[in-house]
Amino acid sequence: MIDVTATAVLLGGLLYLELQQQWQLKIKTKSSKFKIALALVAAISIVALFWTANVISNLRLIILAILVASVGLYRQGLGEEKVITYGSIAHASDYARYDRVITEQIKQGTMVTFWSKKGGSYSLIFDQPETLLRDFFKKQLPRGVKLLTGEEFARLEKAEAHDDRDRQAKLLQAIRNRPQRNQLPWQKRRPSSTTDHENR
Repeated sequence: MIDVTATAVLLGGLLYLELQQQWQLKIKTKSSKFKIALALVAAISIVALFWTANVISNLRLIILAILVASVGLYRQGLGEEKVITYGSIAHASDYARYDRVITEQIKQGTMVTFWSKKGGSYSLIFDQPETLLRDFFKKQLPRGVKLLTGEEFARLEKAEAHDDRDRQAKLLQAIRNRPQRNQLPWQKRRPSSTTDHENR
């Protein structure tokens, strides 16, 4: 019973922290009724399929079901200083952690991609128009974070790939043209040996 109580307390703390995150939302992502329905069905199924006569086991099931349901019910979106996603407690998703924020108009709405050299990238989809989201980011993003459209990002990636190919080509050319490339080991040492002999 002690472990169940401890788990319930930890879950309660997690849900409270996530609820605080919800209060910070300024712009919410597109609502997915399918995701909500799936989370609720999964939570109910867990309880219905594994319900037993054991009270402690049933409490564990209820805790697990609440956790699964919360994933579907909690919303994601944009706060004043960070991206708010499930599990992004404290400063885990501050805007300053990203190098680029890319906005792109798609059929489902506006897709926003948060791109980082170190941590990869992920995308969220919003109902709001791209212009509204860009205005929001212009006010909230730190100076070091670039705000780009999909077209600007594609051009930048192409330019960086071209520059990288040029650097690699120059490096390869330098390796091929180095003076001692085609000499045998004893031929590479000969100049230094001759110099030593002359010094003597």
